[in-house]
Amino acid sequence: MVTVLQFQCDDPEHTFLTPEELADSLDVKLSRLTGWRKNGGGPPFVKFGKTVKYKVAAVDEWIDEHTHQRIGDHPGRTSRRQR
Repeated sequence: MVTVLQFQCDDPEHTFLTPEELADSLDVKLSRLTGWRKNGGGPPFVKFGKTVKYKVAAVDEWIDEHTHQRIGDHPGRTSRRQR
């Protein structure tokens, strides 16, 4: 069993969170998640009709991609723009 975002699940690839659960886990406002869905930049999501869900494994990967080692670094970038 793996604990991801304070949720215990046997299979994070097939476990989903509601927007409310994710917002609570990330300690962000629900409106921020909505903005990320509209404008990009947030974790990937899936839609089942009008229902939005977040796959735990995808959220965990998104968090890893946005983990910084120090101020000013840019996780996820493959190259730096030359000036």
